[in-house]
Amino acid sequence: MAKIKTMTVTVDFYRQFEELNNKLDILFKENKELKKEFKEKQDELKAIILEKDKTIQKLLNEIDRLKNQNNKNSNNSSKPSSTNIVTPKKKTGANLYNYRTITGKKKGGQYNHQGYNLSKKDAEKLISENKVEVREIIHTIKGNPKKEPLIKYRYELEIKPYIEKHIFKYDDKSSETLPKEFYTDVTYGNSIKTLSIHLGCYNVVAYNRLSDFFSVVTNNVYNISNGTLVNFVKEFGNKSKATIINLENNFLNKDNGFTDETGTKFNKKKLYVRNYSNEENVVYKVHKNKGHNPIKEDNILPRFCGGIMGDHDTTLYSYGSKNYECNIHLGRYLMELMENIPDTKWPFLMYDLIFRMNNTRKIAIAYGLTKFSDDKIKEYKDEYEEILELAKEENKQIKSSYYRVTKAKPLYNRLVKYKQNHLYFIEDFKVPFDDNLSERDLRIFKNKTKISGGFRSINVAQDFANTLSIIKTSIKRNINPFESINAIFENKVLFAN
Repeated sequence: MAKIKTMTVTVDFYRQFEELNNKLDILFKENKELKKEFKEKQDELKAIILEKDKTIQKLLNEIDRLKNQNNKNSNNSSKPSSTNIVTPKKKTGANLYNYRTITGKKKGGQYNHQGYNLSKKDAEKLISENKVEVREIIHTIKGNPKKEPLIKYRYELEIKPYIEKHIFKYDDKSSETLPKEFYTDVTYGNSIKTLSIHLGCYNVVAYNRLSDFFSVVTNNVYNISNGTLVNFVKEFGNKSKATIINLENNFLNKDNGFTDETGTKFNKKKLYVRNYSNEENVVYKVHKNKGHNPIKEDNILPRFCGGIMGDHDTTLYSYGSKNYECNIHLGRYLMELMENIPDTKWPFLMYDLIFRMNNTRKIAIAYGLTKFSDDKIKEYKDEYEEILELAKEENKQIKSSYYRVTKAKPLYNRLVKYKQNHLYFIEDFKVPFDDNLSERDLRIFKNKTKISGGFRSINVAQDFANTLSIIKTSIKRNINPFESINAIFENKVLFAN
């Protein structure tokens, strides 16, 4: 009986062992599956976390970009001053000039300010020089009749429409033929054409308003259509071509030239205007595209042997003997870094160096110098290199990848690669410090775009450009642009030298 009982216990124990072993196998299998599932979940969570980290970084970069965009104004970017926004904390706006600071002075004329007002001396000078017609008007006022009469002057202007009657008599001995402008029986004279060109192009008065102006000032005697006003511009553009060639030659004969580009529209398409300027001349050219082809079509820069000032347009480096970089634009980009990543020192130091060199140069020019000494130039260039070394190290520490990758690094690379182009102005005082002259010359096309939205065709745009070339050149040379416009309508060629 004991033996049977022992065998029974052994069998039970073995059966229990088998059961436990099977359960253990199941548990191992379940554990393996759980580990696999956990690993998959862990990998999935890591991927989600990594993706979220990327998203967070993108959002942080986007926040930096939007903050940077919101903080941009005419002082720290290429945006025009008209886009500046006045805020309670930031007292800059469209009515404040670039780099203008609050002085605390009262508004209006300052103490001891030499003002200007009309004087009897000025009026009598105009009369003695026969520059104005004098119309005497006699008044009677209370007083002693033996006293000398009081003489007062009043400036006036009269617009009086009149018609010229031209009579052409036949003479078989004459070699003259009927002028082209008289092919039709009735035409508009040069005085009307000249006024419409000056008001419509230079003052950017819209054609419908210009037509209304002529109707009002002539008491509805002259009602000039918009199409006729456009034809005036076309006629002027054609008659000015010989003068434009003279302006191009004047540009080519100078040591340094300024050029830049701005965008406008024609027939709802993009149009680009390029200026070729110096202190005495400006020529405007319009094209549908940017790049080398339009420049080659203009055939001005390919023939130019002097130095070219531009706003970091690397296309220009294929032309001219030297290329200069605009340091005002550089200052704006440095200002952008100074405002958005103030922990870095190098933008402050480079900004100070660039404008300190220019201010010192102005003083040197006032004393009749044409360049800095070799030692001074070396000192400035060494300081420039030291700042670049600091920039290289500090840029690695910028936390925001947006400012590190898209702002600080490209500006650093530009300062390294184009060091000489930024510093030409300290080696030769004839070299300009900035490209502001181009910006001033191109600004009128922005006004045109804002008012009318652009041009109907590229041919009309080029006629407008030719017109402005002559008007702006006249202003630069202190010549009355009204006289220049009238001379062009009289088929004269201007600016031969």
